[in-house]
Amino acid sequence: MIAQQPGVTPAQRSTPRRGPLVAFFLLLACLVVAGMIGGLLPRLSRQKGLLAASQAVAERRPVVLVSPAHLSTSKDTIDLPGDLTAMIESPIFSRADGYLKTRLVDIGWHLKTGQLMAEIETPELDQQITQARASLAQAQSSLKELEADIQLSKANLDLARVTWERWKSLLARGVVSRQDADSKQADFAVKEATTQRAEASLATAHDMIHASQASLGRLEELKSFARVTAPFDGVVTARDVDIGTLITAGNKELFRVAKIDPLRIFVNVPQTYVQEMQNGQIAELRVQERPGQVFQARVTNIANSLDTNSRSMLVILETPNPGATLYPGMYAQVRFSAVHPKPTLRIPGDAIIFGTKGASVATVGADRIVHFKSVTIGQDLGSEVEVTSGLSPGDLVISNPSDSVQENAVVEVRDRSQ
Repeated sequence: MIAQQPGVTPAQRSTPRRGPLVAFFLLLACLVVAGMIGGLLPRLSRQKGLLAASQAVAERRPVVLVSPAHLSTSKDTIDLPGDLTAMIESPIFSRADGYLKTRLVDIGWHLKTGQLMAEIETPELDQQITQARASLAQAQSSLKELEADIQLSKANLDLARVTWERWKSLLARGVVSRQDADSKQADFAVKEATTQRAEASLATAHDMIHASQASLGRLEELKSFARVTAPFDGVVTARDVDIGTLITAGNKELFRVAKIDPLRIFVNVPQTYVQEMQNGQIAELRVQERPGQVFQARVTNIANSLDTNSRSMLVILETPNPGATLYPGMYAQVRFSAVHPKPTLRIPGDAIIFGTKGASVATVGADRIVHFKSVTIGQDLGSEVEVTSGLSPGDLVISNPSDSVQENAVVEVRDRSQ
């Protein structure tokens, strides 16, 4: 049994034990509150800074480069693509059947008109010519026989005529009988008919000779085609046969010959520059494979009609090519010089925006507010384009507008030329 001290109550004995515990919890609460306040204040500060930065970015205006639309009456050049073609290009076929006997030229050879290119061996044609000559000789021999026969027939006819005339006189005097006189008359008629038939046979023989001569001439003409010659001055651009190849008349191309001096250039000129094209006009010709070289070309033909799909007109030029430095099939750039009689409105080419509704530009007014305008463009001049409608001189257009440039947006303007 525990003894109690005299004069000490139970409440007095428990007070010293609860005091430290309460102090501990108060200290812990203060630390928690201090930690919360220490973490919340920096966070609130950062959020405030981010909000201020976002607001500054939102208020920042896009900077754009602008150029004024301007009128120009200067002399311009326009570069258009062209195709170089041979002045004449012809496939060479054989007109005779046979086998290629000799080939005297090859790809790249330069030819003169009438130069022998190949010879064809024609055994079947040779036999036909031999037969035609024999037939002609036979017809000529038959003609000679008929001519001899007709001479004899004419002599017999003359004799029969004289005899009949005599017997007719004797019959009139009653010296001979009627029967004998009729016999002489019939003999004369037979001789006359025989002579007429011989003359008809002679005419037929002449016709046969003419036919035989024509047949022989045709075969000999075909035989001349066994010698394949160049139809004009040019160069061999293709060869499809070699010695021993079976040749069928008009069926297989033997060679291809092209006249490459001068050359022709085909150019499709846009509608905007059609009125500038004139026969005899001089243009400059450039090809990538001949760097630094400029060739002179002259307009020789103008179609005087536009293609409805491309709205362009075909113009043909010629350029001398004595050294064969240019080849048919080359791609070339043809530079025309054009002087506009009327001023044309122009803007930088990179200001054009192509969309589903056509071409448009972004313009900036004095209030620095962006407005988009639909335009109609004319000729593309490279760094600049012509504008035929939608703008006025002095309008400021934005070059290479970014996605941030929207309708009614406020922007900072910078002169592109500076």
